[in-house]
Amino acid sequence: MILDEMLKSSKLTGQEREVLDFISNNPQRVLGMTVHEVAKASFSSSSTVIRLCQKAGVSGFTEFKYKLATELPTIIELDDDLKSNGFNGSEASREVLDRIETVHRNSLKYTKNIFNTELLNRVASLLKTADRIEIYGDGLNYPLAQLFCLNFQEVGVEAEAYDSLNLMHAKVYRNRKVRPLAFILTHTGNNEHMYGIAKKLKAEDYKIVVVCDSVKRSICRLCDETMVIKTTKNTLELSNIVYISSIQYLFDVLMSLKMLNNYSEVSETSDEVEKIKERQN
Repeated sequence: MILDEMLKSSKLTGQEREVLDFISNNPQRVLGMTVHEVAKASFSSSSTVIRLCQKAGVSGFTEFKYKLATELPTIIELDDDLKSNGFNGSEASREVLDRIETVHRNSLKYTKNIFNTELLNRVASLLKTADRIEIYGDGLNYPLAQLFCLNFQEVGVEAEAYDSLNLMHAKVYRNRKVRPLAFILTHTGNNEHMYGIAKKLKAEDYKIVVVCDSVKRSICRLCDETMVIKTTKNTLELSNIVYISSIQYLFDVLMSLKMLNNYSEVSETSDEVEKIKERQN
């Protein structure tokens, strides 16, 4: 989506980023505004707004609004779908069964729609060239990181989960010219511990992908790529279920991409395992 692509850009001036923040926080309002009104509301100039639009790959503000208008129904629909799926305390068992199914389905739908082919291709390229994968997370994210590493190991990838950084460990890999790819998992993107890990990994020339709720987070500026997933606010909005469903879907896709890289090896190993099972039976 055009807003997501713009928010990830590292080539924006301070004024352009102020304009972008205003647009991303008020997408429906912006559709009814002129370029001069957007400039005034974001304390910038019309030329800054137009320059921002051109950096987004469109000719000007009119074309930008057209692209935003085509994407807005999807943004609103997906947001509303997830907001409407919480509990009110009166649900029967069958309603709970149906509601959880809907939450999972809409979480996957939302996550799929906020990805784009270019982003997936870039991350797939990082996966293909990586000698090993490291996944960092704390709290809920640490057991998730362990699960995702097990899945990567299943397709022949050296992968480890961590809830803290061993700097000696990182320097050894750098000196051996090993090419690690690190994933940083942070629910809100504001975890100071994960920010510190990302900063130190960057200093050791790691390739880093952060998985969080927004490309606006400070940690994103330290990382090579940002993958956004859906999160909700609290337990009544089933925040953990939405988050786990979204991030599981993401890493299932990434593991499958890596499996395709190693397809011949995985296929041969799988055949060997099946033959061993047959002999044992």
